[in-house]
Amino acid sequence: MLARTILKVASQIPWEKVIELAPSVAERAGTLWKSIRSKNKRISIDENIAYASYSTELSESDILKARLDRLEERVESLEEQIQASSGLIKTLAEQNTLLVQRIELHRIRLIRQSFLFAGVGAVLAGMIVYLFIR
Repeated sequence: MLARTILKVASQIPWEKVIELAPSVAERAGTLWKSIRSKNKRISIDENIAYASYSTELSESDILKARLDRLEERVESLEEQIQASSGLIKTLAEQNTLLVQRIELHRIRLIRQSFLFAGVGAVLAGMIVYLFIR
């Protein structure tokens, strides 16, 4: 019952399209990874300006500098997260391509085995008919 269900589901998947599109998915993930890495140019900031010691009474420019520092830290954190995410997407796309190739190989083997068993079954059925007729 389980094998029949698996075969039914597997037969409804458009394998030609999946196999055809798998390399382009991997290629696009690689392109995304390269574009994210090239855009990750860090802007160097003068340490004296970025981390100036603040007095107890902060001026408006000091408050703005502090906010800017926090925003820069958040942007760097987000860039690192984007790099990690795009790396993951690239890895998943490559694994998807390998998985599709393996599934296609197993599908071909299953078809060959089905023909083999059908042939063996036909030979056995023929032998049984021959023995009953004889």
